[in-house]
Amino acid sequence: MLRKFSAIILATVAFSIWGYIWYATVFDDVWQSLIGRSEAELVELAVARGGIQDVFVIVISLIQVLGIMLALKWAKARTFMQYMALSALLSTLIVLPALGNTTLFVGTPLGLLLLDYGHFLCGYAGIALVLFIIDPPNKPVQ
Repeated sequence: MLRKFSAIILATVAFSIWGYIWYATVFDDVWQSLIGRSEAELVELAVARGGIQDVFVIVISLIQVLGIMLALKWAKARTFMQYMALSALLSTLIVLPALGNTTLFVGTPLGLLLLDYGHFLCGYAGIALVLFIIDPPNKPVQ
């Protein structure tokens, strides 16, 4: 039980940090350009939101980790490749259409959809990796 709890916490923190790395470091300028905000504006928004922004990020990440964990259990995933395939499948079948809606109906740029999808595809693989390493699947009954 402690191992499962540790895996959930570590995967949640890792996915949250991954978002900061993806958007605020690796693709900082691209992301800011796509959303039409300057770094100063983003800092101002973060200050105005206060700590609730970080809490919200952690809660959303936790929900995604729990969802992936449940999907892995229901799918009876046992191997590393099964974990990776299921994480890719979830990001493609659930996240990609949701992001597509923002492009179609809100008018966000296609580049933002691709950037966000890349974040989730890699991030979900990271969640699955952490879960596989920290709380490895039980061996199938022979």
